[in-house]
Amino acid sequence: MNITVKTGGFAQEQTDVIAIGVLENPDFYSAPLQNIEQALGGRIREVMNLGDFTGKHKTTSWLYTNGAIAAPRVLLVGLGEYHDLTAEKVREAAGNAARAIRDMGLSTAAIPIPIEATPEMIQAATEGSLLALYQFNEHKTNTDDDDKKKKLESLTFLVENEQIKATIEGAVARGKTIANGTLLARDLSNQPANYLTPTQLAEKAQTVAETAGLDCEIFDKATLEEKGFRTLLAVAQGSVEEPRFIILEYTPDGEGQDTVVLVGKGITFDTGGISLKGGGGMHEMKHDMSGAAAVIGAMQAIGQLKPNVRVIGVIAASENMPSGTAVKPGDVVTSYGGKTIEILNTDAEGRLVLADALGWAAQYNPKGVVDLATLTGAVITCLGHIAAGAMGTDEELMSKVKSAAVKTHERVWELPLWDDYDEGVKSKIADVQNIGDGGAGTIAGGAFLKKFAEGYPWVHLDIAGTAWGMKGSSYIPEGASGYGVRLLVQLVEDW
Repeated sequence: MNITVKTGGFAQEQTDVIAIGVLENPDFYSAPLQNIEQALGGRIREVMNLGDFTGKHKTTSWLYTNGAIAAPRVLLVGLGEYHDLTAEKVREAAGNAARAIRDMGLSTAAIPIPIEATPEMIQAATEGSLLALYQFNEHKTNTDDDDKKKKLESLTFLVENEQIKATIEGAVARGKTIANGTLLARDLSNQPANYLTPTQLAEKAQTVAETAGLDCEIFDKATLEEKGFRTLLAVAQGSVEEPRFIILEYTPDGEGQDTVVLVGKGITFDTGGISLKGGGGMHEMKHDMSGAAAVIGAMQAIGQLKPNVRVIGVIAASENMPSGTAVKPGDVVTSYGGKTIEILNTDAEGRLVLADALGWAAQYNPKGVVDLATLTGAVITCLGHIAAGAMGTDEELMSKVKSAAVKTHERVWELPLWDDYDEGVKSKIADVQNIGDGGAGTIAGGAFLKKFAEGYPWVHLDIAGTAWGMKGSSYIPEGASGYGVRLLVQLVEDW
């Protein structure tokens, strides 16, 4: 969908529908709403007095203009109570409205922007509209599918004068950039594993780097062997698909900027290996590279937004397959940093590839490292599909992550990572074992990773519950959510 900003009123706008936000408090009318109410002869107040539409958040109501204005329809969009109005409420309302307009089969819409609207709200409306309309139809061949035919092609923000137009355009541009990074992450995560191998994921990252002005380096199997990425190679050895290690780098102009490293788990399909998963729901394990997808989507946006901080995106990509060559429970491998790991469960493979990635990150002398991984089913038991589990070693970095999460509504909840939990991942025959000794599975994963995130501030986000299957938001569809892109971009921009 194309989103533009235009100076002018709504009355003569040639569009399929004028959408206008309405607060639940009937005594508050924005200037555009008052003007539409006047043009329609008081019909909005009439509908509200009847109780057919109250302005409740995420509700809509259609009105037909009968020639009173150029547009044949007006869509009333509920924003809820004034004191509850936040950027997230606007994001959800915009997403709900965009879906309603598309599902009516309409292709153009315009929104008069009240003077009270902040740039943050305009950005949120842009994000919500674009994210809500997402569909993954790449592998559908039925051209007669009604859902594929319905497409909202353009959305116009109408502003009163040229003085505020530039501000609104800037907010729209930023919203587009961040939404497009999220859509990219969704596309990557939704791809079936036979269309997105580790090699193909690396090729996608290379393309993103070329378009976003990033530096990109890819390590193939031979290079990984040469450099000593032994835990990544151990996970990959059961598959015919070779692993890849992806490095994306954004460097701002000037000198002396802090370096932040974003690390993504890139298991493009996870069978569990020799510790084979049950068949139910295994098809969803194409999403096990959602951490990698979030890092690639965030790096695309960062390259375009150009914050004043150096950002390195690091992705360890592999399949986890069972075969005669697969790593076995009880095997011991040595990580990139030199620590030995006893593999008690081959289905705890994400932390193995991250061990090498976190070890690699140390060379950048980062001021902060954040990894995202669909690491444990236990985090869903703990937090459901609402928030990611957050653990770390640095209070300041954790505070920054939490702040970014609040601003973007990509929720996180901090779990303890006390030294007491270290006992659970101690091995009898190696430095560390890859599962805990029972209970607190999500924290055990964090305790394991902590052993490899030494020498720098670090936060781990377990996104197994938020990477897909999220419900309740109008701008997050079925399948991949793209969780983490907006959070990471906000974190970097606030740095």
